[in-house]
Amino acid sequence: KSPLIVLPDADLDQAVSAAHIGLFLNMGQCCCASSRVFVHDDIYDKFVAASAAKAKEWKAGPQFEESSLHGAQVDKIQFDK
Repeated sequence: KSPLIVLPDADLDQAVSAAHIGLFLNMGQCCCASSRVFVHDDIYDKFVAASAAKAKEWKAGPQFEESSLHGAQVDKIQFDK
């Protein structure tokens, strides 16, 4: 689980996109998921606001539905374990 570090001179839109791709790619189930995001205090509030807005646009749903961006985390076999 890799960290993502966002410094004050970062392109905020690009940083937010990188954070979301890094976490949500493969439903966050890969060893390189950027599940730890460290954001410099100077841009923290702006980053969190932009990241939250992007997350609200992210549609979870059935894997074969075209509008779904995020499918099931586990299947029935895994759930029943």
